[in-house]
Amino acid sequence: MTTTIHLKNLIHDGRCLVGYDDQGEYVAGWPEVARESIRAINHLTGHGPIPAPTLYRVLGELKGVGHLLPQALAQMTRGLQKSLEVYRVYDARDPADSVLEATLLLNQALRKAAELGELLEAAQAAISEQGYHDEDEGDPTLFDGEDDPR
Repeated sequence: MTTTIHLKNLIHDGRCLVGYDDQGEYVAGWPEVARESIRAINHLTGHGPIPAPTLYRVLGELKGVGHLLPQALAQMTRGLQKSLEVYRVYDARDPADSVLEATLLLNQALRKAAELGELLEAAQAAISEQGYHDEDEGDPTLFDGEDDPR
């Protein structure tokens, strides 16, 4: 007898995929945390100038989204396709047609995410040698393209 792993209940670093653990307790799921992280970035970046060294570090983290999201989307696509074999799936139309449509759209999103990672990396490289003079300190704040400002 094959045991089906219920992916929605798996915990990774204290969080699960869809917001509930295997005891039915609410736990903020990773997709929710990702959305809230972007929401926080939207809030924080709306308050004035952003010097290149700061943006360089932010882009360094965000480009990872574009580089990691394609793998997640590919795995979700394969999992969705496999669900047709494992579960008794129902739908208003043929479930295989719905999964095919979702697969095509997820593959398109996968390509766009990969492009996003490449574009963010290129934007990061474009500002990698920029620094600024901090008026409050009187000293130039330089950035050498590494992870830490000088």
